[in-house]
Amino acid sequence: MTTTLQTNTHEKARAFSTGFTELLNSFDAATRQGLADDPTLTKLIALLPPDSLLSITDNLTTDDAQIVPTAGTIALRLTDKQGDIVGAVFYTPNSKAKPIVIDPTGYGAIVIGEPNKANEVIAFNDLDDGIDVYSYLMSSDKTIIVSPHKTKQCLKKMVQHWSSGSQVTVPMTLDDKGLINLLAGVKAKALVTVAHIVTMLQHDSYEAILADSDTQLINLQDTAYYPEWRDDPQLNEPMIYADGRFELYHDGLFFVKYNDDDPANITFKSKAFVCSPIEVIAKTRDTSSGTWGRLLQWRDDDSVLHTWSMPLSLLQGDAREYRRELASQGLNITTNPKQRSYLDTYIQNYPIHKRALCVDKLGWHDKQYILPDRAIGSDGKQLIVYQSANSINTTLAQQGELAQWRDELCKPLAEQSRFVFSIACAFAGQLLELLEYDGGGFHLLGSSSMGKSLSLKVAASVWGNPDRYVKTWRSTDNALEGTASEHNDSFLPLDEISECDPKIVGKTVYMLANGQGKGRSTTTGHNRTAKTWRIIFLSNGEESLQNFMAQAGQKTNAGIEVRVAHIDADAGKGLKTFDSLVLAKTSEAQADKIKELSRAYYGSAGIAWLEHITSDKAATTANAGQLVSDFMSQYSDLTAQAHRVAKRFAIVSAAGELATQAGITGWQVGQATTAVMTCLDNWLDNYGRDGEHEQRQIIEHIKAFIEQHGSSRFQPCYRNTRLDFEERTPNRVGYRNMETGDYYFSKETFDKVCAPFSKKKVLQVLEEADLLLLNQGDRKIYKAPDTLFSGKQRPSVYAVTANILCCEPMKKDGTNGTNGTSYMQQGIALSHC
Repeated sequence: MTTTLQTNTHEKARAFSTGFTELLNSFDAATRQGLADDPTLTKLIALLPPDSLLSITDNLTTDDAQIVPTAGTIALRLTDKQGDIVGAVFYTPNSKAKPIVIDPTGYGAIVIGEPNKANEVIAFNDLDDGIDVYSYLMSSDKTIIVSPHKTKQCLKKMVQHWSSGSQVTVPMTLDDKGLINLLAGVKAKALVTVAHIVTMLQHDSYEAILADSDTQLINLQDTAYYPEWRDDPQLNEPMIYADGRFELYHDGLFFVKYNDDDPANITFKSKAFVCSPIEVIAKTRDTSSGTWGRLLQWRDDDSVLHTWSMPLSLLQGDAREYRRELASQGLNITTNPKQRSYLDTYIQNYPIHKRALCVDKLGWHDKQYILPDRAIGSDGKQLIVYQSANSINTTLAQQGELAQWRDELCKPLAEQSRFVFSIACAFAGQLLELLEYDGGGFHLLGSSSMGKSLSLKVAASVWGNPDRYVKTWRSTDNALEGTASEHNDSFLPLDEISECDPKIVGKTVYMLANGQGKGRSTTTGHNRTAKTWRIIFLSNGEESLQNFMAQAGQKTNAGIEVRVAHIDADAGKGLKTFDSLVLAKTSEAQADKIKELSRAYYGSAGIAWLEHITSDKAATTANAGQLVSDFMSQYSDLTAQAHRVAKRFAIVSAAGELATQAGITGWQVGQATTAVMTCLDNWLDNYGRDGEHEQRQIIEHIKAFIEQHGSSRFQPCYRNTRLDFEERTPNRVGYRNMETGDYYFSKETFDKVCAPFSKKKVLQVLEEADLLLLNQGDRKIYKAPDTLFSGKQRPSVYAVTANILCCEPMKKDGTNGTNGTSYMQQGIALSHC
């Protein structure tokens, strides 16, 4: 059988309906047995006239040979307001598959009840709702129509069609603002109730619902202004300007001029589009009544709400800059130059009386925590907003519930030291200001496919979509400065340090940890306030910062090592980053499962954390301080540098424990501390508890040079022995005493050997470590024995003892049975050959 679907015009649709009606009538009426106990179809067959449901035995095809798989379905005719059949919807009994709709008009409706023009028509977008409402009403003066497409646009088209001949009512709830926005201007009524109409009809009659004080019966044709319901009606008031006025409609902001000859003043002379709907919510200013601005709010084409506190100073410069920001966030602005300038006037002059306090920094502001689009912990007394010359496209986002993130992702990872540490890092940034700590970073170090990036993404899921929240090192230091500022008092994950320019990575690390951007001047030559921040950042890479910077000839000093603590990504259990397998049978499968979960549930934990710590900031501060003190009591033997880094680990531990107490992580008390101690002890293994990291670097540097060039660049010297020939040593840097094994570096070449360290520092470290031979008092120059240079002028040398090749650190047990690294308090402890 073939049905021709022609949808180009209304007339063709009418022509189609005649043949289609004949086609449908060729099928037999469905029986109750043929409905296979489908609950919806069973209700329909009891409510509709006989033969309303048809049993379709064949597939239908269209003119372009597209097969419509209708065999085995139950068809329900679609009619228009005249009662003509214009299509059908085909249901498969007890199937979750989407029904097949053939409706060339686009406004065909499933009709339940008598289609009398005098009846009130009640429109629905869901068949079950329509059936239930009709079952409760069972009234001859009510007709139910249902759109078969389940899209709001098709519902609108159906309501428009039916409302031209009947009174149409569309039930909706108070929070369904999008639907009333869609139907604004349609000749119909909105029945707005506090609960769903089906739920209300279980307890009250339709007449009682209409009479309820909480019910609103809105004439949709009159909702010309922006149809969102507001507490402040002035937000929707027109603004008079020059010879016209600005009016905000559901489809945009317009500058309207009226026809003066019309006594009712309702006829437009002109109506110029300015932009899509935008509201001026409040006037903003800082605590000193400066930096005035406007709090703007609008929705993009996906109905996503955007908020921006825009400085008014942007209107006094190149207006393209602020319009570019609005456009980038989804506001549609006219391209007409004159009409575009109306937007400047509207934003600056709209008569809004509400005030808001603007701040130029995200994070803590007194007892409130400021986000780009809201303030957490607000007491309701004053609206505080973040104001910036650029509208931030925040990466904070939520998907899924906190319980899902906690129970399915976070809780199962409780024994995974690297993952627990990373997640705790995500909560730690908010404690920096409370504990008056400057912040800093951590660097997960390991080979490719170790699971480093996965650790970052799991941590990022605390705040938003991991794929968007994790940032990259592949940026200029200026770009990272802006990124750090946007993450003030929070957490910043940075993926793959090898993507950063090794020439600037050292300065960038200092900038991130020190929390201050570059000083800059304004166009008038005055100093501009530098950006500041406090963050915990978590980085990763296949190389250490030292090795990476060395590729560009950059020196890594102790300051950088303190600001970014390196942690081995390998947990040492043969499972890469994992300590055990809890979600899958292999580490690869477990990584895939964690990645899947972190992309399914994210963002809820961060907001829950902010709500918890802002509920009583003083108590949070006291609890965090006690947890840090308890943690540090386990590491009382550390020197200054190591103590400074250990305190950063302690803050991470405190954050993990507080989040656990708040019911956010699902971990047991103490599990966060155990994981953080494991990572701290790993860092101490590599760095040392005495904090003399630079000493070890220097000794390892000289040791590595000797091991690499010992036989090729040191000329051998023999005591009391004359050779018939002198061994040739190209590119010589010194001599080796073949009797003692000591190395004599020529004074002229030692500077280059020491680089990137200073010669003075190298000599000081070697002397303190008892690795430098001295025989001229305080002078570092060594006077070599005459017997080694018989008949020759003895060169000026620095003598390094052969014991440097046997220099090894002494290990001892760390906290809680983990491995630690111990060195003597004065100098380096050596095991000599």
